[in-house]
Amino acid sequence: MFFLGALMLVTGLAELQKDRKGFWGYMNIAISLFIFFASIGCTKETTIMK
Repeated sequence: MFFLGALMLVTGLAELQKDRKGFWGYMNIAISLFIFFASIGCTKETTIMK
């Protein structure tokens, strides 16, 4: 999940670098942040439950 978040972040930044400041560049960055927070939350939850 971490690498998926990194891929989405890089894709979003690449879209913004191409001067296509449209919806999908910002959407990719927002989705990547959500994936990072979800992966961190899942990791903490599984270590607590052990």
